[in-house]
Amino acid sequence: MTDETQDKTATRSDSTRALIRERALERGQQRSAEVERRVREAMQTIEAEIDANDGIYPHNKGALSSAELARRADVHPTTFFSPKQRALGDEVKQWLEGIKARKVVGRGPVRRELATRIADWSRLFEGLAQSHRDTELELQQTQAELAQTREDLAKLQHENDHLKKLLSAAGNKKVVPLRPKKS
Repeated sequence: MTDETQDKTATRSDSTRALIRERALERGQQRSAEVERRVREAMQTIEAEIDANDGIYPHNKGALSSAELARRADVHPTTFFSPKQRALGDEVKQWLEGIKARKVVGRGPVRRELATRIADWSRLFEGLAQSHRDTELELQQTQAELAQTREDLAKLQHENDHLKKLLSAAGNKKVVPLRPKKS
């Protein structure tokens, strides 16, 4: 190869270099915009999940951090510290602080919160179970009283029938009621 051929293939004109640089900057801006979009989407998804789970982050044992957000957004955790993404990193930091102030976040607090909720549900369940037992006892008592009342009713109907038969047998006879004696 001659020096002249080697120079032509290896060197680019200034306008070509400027065009390459311009296109590279555009691709970089597109990548940055895509990263921001994915991070904001992940933030909205996480907020919706927290709201749907009564204020507790349901993944990663309740621990929410910038690394967890980066994982959910499919970006590298150090992205938030790069010079081009510093503003996004600050926004993420403020968002996390806001979430942590409003919601139960972190392994320890989530564990304690879940234990409290479990205890509350357990107390509620025990109360409902006792109420059910009381209702069952009342039902059994009412059924026993109903059976006794039906038995008494049957006896009274039998006695009434017997008295009607006696009354019809004595129908031709004069029946005079006894008056109490005046003292």
